[in-house]
Amino acid sequence: MKIFSQLDLIAAHKWRRATFTTYSFSASFTEAVLVEALLRQSVSDITILTDPLGYRMALKERGAVRIGREYAVHPVAARAGCFHPKLMVLESDDATHATVGSGNLTFGGWSANLECLDHVHANGMALAVGDLGRFFTVLGTAQTCEHDARTLCEALGARLSASAAAGRDEGSVRIISSMEAPIAEQLTSAAKAIGGARSLSIASPYWDAVAIEELADALGVAHVEAHVPRTRVPAPKDMDWPRRSAIVRPVELTNLVGQDEAKRGLHAKIIEIGCAEGRLILSGSANATSAGLLYGGAGVRNVELCTLRVDRRTGHRWKFTAVKAPPKQAVSLEDDDDGAAETGILVAAHTDGGIHGRILTPWRTEQAVVTMELNRRPIDLGTVAIKDGKFSIPMEKLDQQAELSLEGRIQLRLVSGEGIAEGFVIAPDFGSIKSRAGKALPSMLAVMRGMQTPEHVLALMEFVRTNPEILNVEPIIASRGTGSQQKRPDPLVDAARVGTGQLGGAEHSGGNEDSGGGDAGKEERAWRQFVARFLRSMATATPAAEDDEDEADRSERVRRQRNANATDKLSLRLPELFQKLAGQVDNDVKLMNVARIIRFICVTTEDPATESLLSRILRLAEDIELGGEARAMMAWCIAYLAAGGTEFDAAKARGRMLKLGIDPDCLPDDQWALPGLVDFMAPGTDALDTLKAIQAARTIYDDVRALETALEAGQFPSRLTVLPLHEMWPQLLDQCQREAGKRRVQFVEHPVKACRRCSIAIPDEEANRLRSTGLCEARCHGFILTRNP
Repeated sequence: MKIFSQLDLIAAHKWRRATFTTYSFSASFTEAVLVEALLRQSVSDITILTDPLGYRMALKERGAVRIGREYAVHPVAARAGCFHPKLMVLESDDATHATVGSGNLTFGGWSANLECLDHVHANGMALAVGDLGRFFTVLGTAQTCEHDARTLCEALGARLSASAAAGRDEGSVRIISSMEAPIAEQLTSAAKAIGGARSLSIASPYWDAVAIEELADALGVAHVEAHVPRTRVPAPKDMDWPRRSAIVRPVELTNLVGQDEAKRGLHAKIIEIGCAEGRLILSGSANATSAGLLYGGAGVRNVELCTLRVDRRTGHRWKFTAVKAPPKQAVSLEDDDDGAAETGILVAAHTDGGIHGRILTPWRTEQAVVTMELNRRPIDLGTVAIKDGKFSIPMEKLDQQAELSLEGRIQLRLVSGEGIAEGFVIAPDFGSIKSRAGKALPSMLAVMRGMQTPEHVLALMEFVRTNPEILNVEPIIASRGTGSQQKRPDPLVDAARVGTGQLGGAEHSGGNEDSGGGDAGKEERAWRQFVARFLRSMATATPAAEDDEDEADRSERVRRQRNANATDKLSLRLPELFQKLAGQVDNDVKLMNVARIIRFICVTTEDPATESLLSRILRLAEDIELGGEARAMMAWCIAYLAAGGTEFDAAKARGRMLKLGIDPDCLPDDQWALPGLVDFMAPGTDALDTLKAIQAARTIYDDVRALETALEAGQFPSRLTVLPLHEMWPQLLDQCQREAGKRRVQFVEHPVKACRRCSIAIPDEEANRLRSTGLCEARCHGFILTRNP
């Protein structure tokens, strides 16, 4: 027999997607061997469809931790039987290959057992690939199966059909399934097409006499050669051999008793039908049982998938020798008796707004108690409502760590009386996120969990430096609450707000311009949502707590030395990073994200350049139009600098606010604060107290505004505190006391270089005076006063 390794096929090309179907499912084996091989090929979309039995097997395997993150598992429940196909589909942009066989996703199916599989592709077997496309299309809409992967199946079916349409076919290979008609019925039709059956030979691990005899009768053959394996796998009771059939002749098929084959337990299912004009060879998932061969279409029991090869050469038959029938097996394959089969199954996805799921097995009650297990840590989520099997767990019910965890295993358990349902929570787009984030992903996840180290910060600085486009993603930040304010729930990012451009409503979202449709658009939206959550975490992350150093622990000393080395590199690289990010700022979304990134780096490393960098951020803000949220964030930055006292005092801080269009008499919304900065810039101070001091301070610009308002009302302000201290106040006072038509006084929004009335340039000395003191005198039209710095 020709030995073929599916792992070799995986390693042969840069695939993009991989889809598998299986009955039994070992998650730990799959992760250690299969998923690892796929990830090495940069496969970002891995999906497994399995029977509920396989799904329950995976739920018990606590060592499998990648489910739902690096690959998705969907249970498919055949209502009258089991979901039994064993299939692998590998897709790239330029190729589609598949294997159809008998091996499950287990160690036995991929290594220990003797299995049979066929390798098909569109270059010569286009019809077979088209048959696969039809199988998934039918599975996507089949009412005989209960599952939550219908959209996925239909999309895969369409891609396979398109691949087949672009290929070529040599006419010798087809793929048949029990979804359309019984396997036995399709075999009978195929045999008639090449002259009718003359012989029937079968190798199978499981049998029943009724299936064998009905197939033989339909084909019109009198005897069946049945292979007796030298090594058998356990079979259900009385199904290891068709002892009740009088037409069975026990034989050894020569190709199945070689030195290597004989040592392996036979799990392959192969049928050869000799015909007048050639022969048919069927291989795949269908056992020689009634459920495997006799039921299909609307009456399907087991969902089976097989390859049917047509060999039109005459005289080519399997060779075999007569042997004795095997003895009854001492050990039978029985159903587990631990009650696991009675546990219901559910599917759930961690998407916008929380966790949304559905119970696939019958469920009677309208509510259940929910427990979420995150990396083996149980979290009680209280009670959830259930309607038509569907349920939603809003984000505010989730532990913050659970919300932000994108690695590890998340499992749900719903309990109501005696009813129990369990299932995995998947993050559908984790594969594409991992591909985009690359080596920075562990550091990004560390920030989301508040466990970042200086080494993580260094890695993220490099990521931001090489991916400046993330500055255009708008995060949604939750209020942290100050004073009596309460902490508000932090929802997942709304895709409609993860966009580009200026902050604001839907008109500024930019989310639909380049996201597109299909896989590319879906992956782009997922990436933006992830980046938004990452930026949101950067705005609140605090330094990871350091444990007491154990001088005797060498690994601890090494770790601390690595952190110290990373911190030194941070200080050297931060100015360059800021310079690059500053060059990208052309709207307030980018400005705020730069502020979050700089805040994150400075707070987690207590960088001494913090005050200087904040001042430079404020200078950037002078050159762009600020929305309300950006003005609030800049107000907090000004307060932090004023609290430090080295940049400016409360009065100058008030002037900076006025210059940026910020109302200094209104407290900025605390959800746009950058917490942690004031704690090391000005230990022991409170930014709110500083803001109140700024409110109480007076500037010349406040007096200018008061003077303008009073003069327009035909009055003179009674309380001016700063303007009367100006050296030009006596001359200005004289002008202000004149009649309105004779005053030589004009007010401007910001310092100007020319008279607004006649456009004559102001002498440099006076222009500098206006810019620095808020007041100057132009020879042409008298005094010029500015409302803002």
